[in-house]
Amino acid sequence: MSKQIRIAASSFAVLAVVVLAIAIGHKTTTVNAGPAEHASGAPAPNAGGGAVPCNTTKSAAKQEICGTSTDSARWWNAAGVGTFMGAGSASWSIEKPIFFPPDSAYTHFAIPKGDEKYAALSGDRIKGYIWDITGISRKSRDDGNQYWGRLTGSEYDHMTDDYVAAQLKRVGVQDVHIQKFNLSPQWWPTHWEVSVSGGGKTVELESAWPHSAQPCSNETCTIDAKGTEGKTWDLEPVWVGLGTPLDFKGKDVKGKAVLIYSVPTPGGEGYSAGWSGAVERARDAGAAVVFTILGFPGNHVNHGGGTPESAKLTFGLGMDDADTIREMMEKDEKPVVHVNESVELRAGLTTGSVWGTLPGTTDENIVIMAHTEAPMQGAMDNASGIGTMIELAQYYASMPQSQRKRTITFLTTSAHHTPAPNAGIQWVRKHYDFSKTALIVNCEHTAGLVLDPVGSSLVGTNVIAPRRFFMQGSDDLKALVTKTFVDYGVGVDSPPSPVAGGELSTLVGMAPGFHILDDIGYHTDMDIPQYVPDAGLESVVRAYAKIIDETNNMSLESLRVNMGTPATNRWTPAIESEDAGLIPVPK
Repeated sequence: MSKQIRIAASSFAVLAVVVLAIAIGHKTTTVNAGPAEHASGAPAPNAGGGAVPCNTTKSAAKQEICGTSTDSARWWNAAGVGTFMGAGSASWSIEKPIFFPPDSAYTHFAIPKGDEKYAALSGDRIKGYIWDITGISRKSRDDGNQYWGRLTGSEYDHMTDDYVAAQLKRVGVQDVHIQKFNLSPQWWPTHWEVSVSGGGKTVELESAWPHSAQPCSNETCTIDAKGTEGKTWDLEPVWVGLGTPLDFKGKDVKGKAVLIYSVPTPGGEGYSAGWSGAVERARDAGAAVVFTILGFPGNHVNHGGGTPESAKLTFGLGMDDADTIREMMEKDEKPVVHVNESVELRAGLTTGSVWGTLPGTTDENIVIMAHTEAPMQGAMDNASGIGTMIELAQYYASMPQSQRKRTITFLTTSAHHTPAPNAGIQWVRKHYDFSKTALIVNCEHTAGLVLDPVGSSLVGTNVIAPRRFFMQGSDDLKALVTKTFVDYGVGVDSPPSPVAGGELSTLVGMAPGFHILDDIGYHTDMDIPQYVPDAGLESVVRAYAKIIDETNNMSLESLRVNMGTPATNRWTPAIESEDAGLIPVPK
């Protein structure tokens, strides 16, 4: 097993250690914590060392606590978190809940001399937007939706559009619109129950979450909405480790529930069971249901966006639930996994994009964008990006037009994971005139904390996580972006990514631009507001403003070189849809 882990985790060795630690089968204890949250959803501030249970799903609430202290000296001294006294009393094997430090625990980088004007950009204000936006997701959950979040086509998707449009209007952005788009029928799980029986007991597997069966990326892909057709499937579990060909050798998985350990590489959207071919291997061998076990300590829910598309049932599963099944198998208790899933194809749904402008003094332009779709709370992915975009809008709207060289277009994109032919970033690519665009600023996953595996626990730190970063355009632009990140304390992975990620991947070759993407906790129930420190948001938004201002001192011609080969259109099902034409750019 350890050799397989080293192979699968070569690109992300630290988290492979997590998988090994969890495989021992430890459980996490419940923590009783302090005061309740404010009505707004933000935890009540505490000058001492207070903490509260994190506001997440029922399966993970018992494993996470969120710090509330405003005391930079004692933020760590919270319920269930402290130091061990006496020789031999501390052990890395002792299981602890994940503790998300409060904002007071993080270092704020000083503004470089001469750039004091950027102090007007506030990470704390962005954090407020994050609380508001994730509140829309929490309403989705609290309204009784088992499949919840700001999901494309849902009423909460439209609530997010309304919120962003209201904020852009409030700060002074002009001509704010919400453009509606029709969607092709959407795969939508309405209810599921997953449990395991063995040894005279039945245990609900609370962390089970169905992996999306969409989007199709080619015309041969077929997605149905059968689920288990109202029946409960009683399945024998088969354990295949990391799902390598050797793991499958000699094992009959046809008609059974196949469980695959999955190393996060780097997080809940990209993991080894997907990219290594393990999921497809199980499906091709006739598995009735595939469970990908998220390699984080605890019992975390995983949306599973990285699973190859298929009409066959696939679920994410937390480590504690997976250990329950494994232990029954080890004790020869002849466990049976019970799966019942109801799915429908929802027709007639719509989604939208919000856009507005701040006119400049030339016919050149800058695009600042953020995507809105998110499973579960989606604080870092991508409430952080939406909040960053709104903060930049407020900053530039406070200037007289005479001080804005280029018109700035602010826009959101939906259908991030469920593309439609005339919606989201594909619509922007087809209908925005990029010929005079000097810069694309993609606000996506702008800040998160480092989650560190210690023994059999996953520990929240007071360190801002580095981000993947990508740049397209001139060498001078790339030098500007890189140096600004250094000057403003924006940590990045090294070296720059050779390919664009997120929404910018569809706009490769269209105009100069860049992105950063924090990844680890995304597409999981750990992506909560406390995962996104205001210090990290502050560094990023100030760096972005600095980059925008400096590019205004560069000519359009000097920026628009080395932009790469334009991306091709992604295949999407043909449907009747509104087409608004070009987004007008005021002169």
